[in-house]
Amino acid sequence: MSVFLSWLILIISVLMAIGIMRIIHILKDIELFFTGDKRRK
Repeated sequence: MSVFLSWLILIISVLMAIGIMRIIHILKDIELFFTGDKRRK
């Protein structure tokens, strides 16, 4: 049971890390879209 829990925690932490990276990437894209495009146009 403890092995299963440790694997579960590992998987959850990896998924959370991937989710955080995606959120940061999306926020950077939105920021570039708002600042860069408005300044260019």
